[in-house]
Amino acid sequence: MSFYKKTIFLITTAIMVSSCNLKPIYQSDLKDRPLENKVSVENIDTDIGFYLAQNLRFALNDFGSKKRLNLITEIEISENKYSFSSSNEATRMDLIGLINCKITDNDHEYKFTVKEIVSYDVSDSIVANKASKKNAKKRLASLLSQAVLTDLYHANFDWIK
Repeated sequence: MSFYKKTIFLITTAIMVSSCNLKPIYQSDLKDRPLENKVSVENIDTDIGFYLAQNLRFALNDFGSKKRLNLITEIEISENKYSFSSSNEATRMDLIGLINCKITDNDHEYKFTVKEIVSYDVSDSIVANKASKKNAKKRLASLLSQAVLTDLYHANFDWIK
């Protein structure tokens, strides 16, 4: 072995051995959720809104009682058709969800917007189309709820005690 290979091997080994049992300066914990049990989620219109509200209530532990903080969500759903067949029928659809969220208490307000897109296929079967559209709506609600929660957990809520 050359001198450089031995040196790199020794340095790498020393770093690996010295890093054992070290703890980071700050380590987040899954139980460390600043908004849990503090936010009530308003009802949201449409079937995607229903799935979205359920996901948010479950994640924020909102079981229906009024709390100091209120999450108000307005949702806009649009569809995009593309990938047309030879008979000029759409074979692919996009569901686009745009939501404006606002979390408020008496003195403070935090607003943000989230946009997500899911796609589904359209076929000649009416039953298959209904099932794929319903599945796409559930996927869209799941993506939107994850995006809302991500934004909430990364926001600076110094005013929440």
